[in-house]
Amino acid sequence: MESSIKGFRKIMLIISLLALNIVEQAASAISGAIPGMATAFPQQSQVQIELVTTVVSIFVTIFVLVSGFVTKWIGQKQTAVLGLAIAAVSSIIPAFSDNFMAIMISRSVLGIGIGLANPLAISLIGEFFTGDALANLMGWRTAVASVGVSLMTFLSGQLLKVSWHAAYWVYLLFIPTLIFFIIFVPSPEKELKKNGLNKNESSNKKQVTKEVSDNNSKALPTVILLAVLVLVYMSCAMVSYIKMALMFVQTGMGTATQASTVISILGFSQLIGGALFGMAFKFFKKSILPLGIGLSGISMVLMTFGGNPIMVAIFGGISGFCGGMAIPYVFTKISMISTTKSAPLNNALILVGTNLGSFVAPMFAAMLGTSAIVSLRNAGWVIVLLSVIIVGVEAILNRHNPKLPLVS
Repeated sequence: MESSIKGFRKIMLIISLLALNIVEQAASAISGAIPGMATAFPQQSQVQIELVTTVVSIFVTIFVLVSGFVTKWIGQKQTAVLGLAIAAVSSIIPAFSDNFMAIMISRSVLGIGIGLANPLAISLIGEFFTGDALANLMGWRTAVASVGVSLMTFLSGQLLKVSWHAAYWVYLLFIPTLIFFIIFVPSPEKELKKNGLNKNESSNKKQVTKEVSDNNSKALPTVILLAVLVLVYMSCAMVSYIKMALMFVQTGMGTATQASTVISILGFSQLIGGALFGMAFKFFKKSILPLGIGLSGISMVLMTFGGNPIMVAIFGGISGFCGGMAIPYVFTKISMISTTKSAPLNNALILVGTNLGSFVAPMFAAMLGTSAIVSLRNAGWVIVLLSVIIVGVEAILNRHNPKLPLVS
């Protein structure tokens, strides 16, 4: 199908597909608004206020799984457009609402929209591109998502100078993505039919599936372990996002706007780490996962001893860089052990782990400490412990079943 897409149309298709990935991580863009919302809603607990950021994730988790059924019913493009439209409308409701329940409902609906669109951000690239182009775009997919959420977080922080309500206007950026997608992304089902590719592609996929179908049952335990891994990691890593502004305010270190800038630096560092993953993997091989996660946790701990915004930004950047370099291995491993038939479910399970981890982060943070700085520090130590557990589990798996390693 790639050969049938030419010139300007191909460029705009790429831009539209990559822009869809910005929606994936956009829920955390308004993290800097938490202190302002806590002041505006004193009757709500701190955990309830923080859930405004992460409640999105539980609905993303549910509707990531629902998305596949909707896709079979209305098609891939239509499902993505529906998800984008829902996200675009629901995301700006907090910009003009003073009703906490209405805000929570709108954030829940935002999760529905993101959940519907999220799986298509990956699968649609594979529908239109193959070979090196596919690999390159998968790499850029992560980069665009990181740059997009970093830019949105930075802009949201600047809008906080107006009010916490204004921070939510950053979600207006969803509208250009929706328009581009409607205009420039064709329906893959119609494209395949028009170009007469259904028969050949179906035959090829069946052959590949047949050759590796015996590995499906062996792959599932690894997928589940990786899903649990990202659940724990995300529940800790998200503490940086939901507690950063509060730490700045509680310690007198700086303002919520400065904290938003640090959060955007953290996100941008994840981008750089992800972009360098391929090079790092060639050098560190299977060690990249525990090594990156371990360094991410240590840097997160050191961040709480920074004492000033600059040092917090430096250690936060290192933490994001190391985490960004390690986590792409999970998705690489999934692609290595999945067949065409099992890949959607395997990726869905990882997305469930990711989003469920984000959802439970406020409750987990409350368990880790009564103040923001203690929660951040302890979350870092949990991540360090996770890296040690990865090494231990890998050693056990290699000893008892060398053919089913977790990270190698």
